[in-house]
Amino acid sequence: MNIVLTGFMATGKTEISKAISEISKYNLVDTDDMIVEQEGITINEIFDKCGEEYFRKTECEVIKKAAEMKNVVIATGGGVVLNEQNIENLRKTGVIFNLSPDFSVIRERLEEARKTRPLLKQDSIENIKKRFDDRKPFYDNCDYKIKVIHGRTPRSYAMEILEIMESRQGAEKQ
Repeated sequence: MNIVLTGFMATGKTEISKAISEISKYNLVDTDDMIVEQEGITINEIFDKCGEEYFRKTECEVIKKAAEMKNVVIATGGGVVLNEQNIENLRKTGVIFNLSPDFSVIRERLEEARKTRPLLKQDSIENIKKRFDDRKPFYDNCDYKIKVIHGRTPRSYAMEILEIMESRQGAEKQ
């Protein structure tokens, strides 16, 4: 089974997936990187030139490809959970983990993230908080919730996720 990481922007999906890949048999797949490679332009450029609808359609195609891979940890974009088909495809071959911080954690990470996150460019904290709250029910539809707090390392989250996977796989064998 694959490991799928979901979560709002700036929750640590990329860093935690790298840590999982470094200490396990799972190869790393980042869906945003797959999109950039496929389209030949950055995520910001896709949003600017083609719009969010085009990005989400492309993201859906990439998710389907990623879900067909084996023994991978998949870092997804923050909005991947908004499309039910994405979740269905990912769940066929993977266990979906939601990285779940309080908004205070997100708020602290926003200033740096504003440089690289397309939906943040001209967004107010109030709009970001609303998006965070609006997406909560979609994140709640994941298999496991991992609480993201200040001061934990990506490796500690990776170990927690790998322990859950090991326990789950052991239970499935019985």
